[in-house]
Amino acid sequence: MAEAVKISYKIFLEAEDVSQSRILSCASYMKNILAGCGNPYISRAVLDDESDMDDFVLRLFVDEEIEEAECGNEEMAESFIDDMAGLVTEIAQAHSFLEMDGSFFISYKGETLGYTYTSAGGDDGCDFQEMEMAE
Repeated sequence: MAEAVKISYKIFLEAEDVSQSRILSCASYMKNILAGCGNPYISRAVLDDESDMDDFVLRLFVDEEIEEAECGNEEMAESFIDDMAGLVTEIAQAHSFLEMDGSFFISYKGETLGYTYTSAGGDDGCDFQEMEMAE
């Protein structure tokens, strides 16, 4: 019997007083890094761009929820936590000027794992905190 999988993740990126070219290049980078991710649970993400070019504010969001009654890709489901942690760390390193926070979660094969993360502007890494999951 195939296992059900439930995945959820949120990415929020923000920066103020940034040039219009930096806003455009960051949005392009995010679209490309998401689409190019080898994990199909991540590469399907839709980037919501709420940046304000006139006020020089960059705001990008990803809010994904995936539920499969039968897991379509067991290998990628099992590597989801590591893949997502690597992705947000890569974003923080490439764009350390951003304020970034979010969370990611997976429920699969009777196990539920989740993390929140933050990266302050000027920091080139992420601080991860394991989420407490209700039984």
